[in-house]
Amino acid sequence: MFVKETGGPVDALWPLVSGVAVLMGRQSNRKDTRMNTTTMYRANVRRAKRHPNAVRADRAAQALAYYRVAGLREPGASVGTVLADFLSDLRHFCDGVNLDLAQLDRMAHRNYLTEKYPR
Repeated sequence: MFVKETGGPVDALWPLVSGVAVLMGRQSNRKDTRMNTTTMYRANVRRAKRHPNAVRADRAAQALAYYRVAGLREPGASVGTVLADFLSDLRHFCDGVNLDLAQLDRMAHRNYLTEKYPR
């Protein structure tokens, strides 16, 4: 009924859009000097800066945790078992796409040494 009276769906939404625009304008024009704690709180940001190698290790741990549940379907498997199964699956993958895993492993080892012992 409201759509017919105003002439179409765009006209029907106009009061809502204009009301939101007014509210947004009021928020942006505030001259409040105190901090709004609801917008300042960011739970996913760490307070202390972490070493890049710790971040890299966390990424690997998250990947293995995902592989443990999604790939192996064994949530109770040990880290050693998960890593061994993941490496063997990587070998199968490399065989399938014609990559030399040994060469990639040597490259990865050089990268690891560079990251662990920067000059």
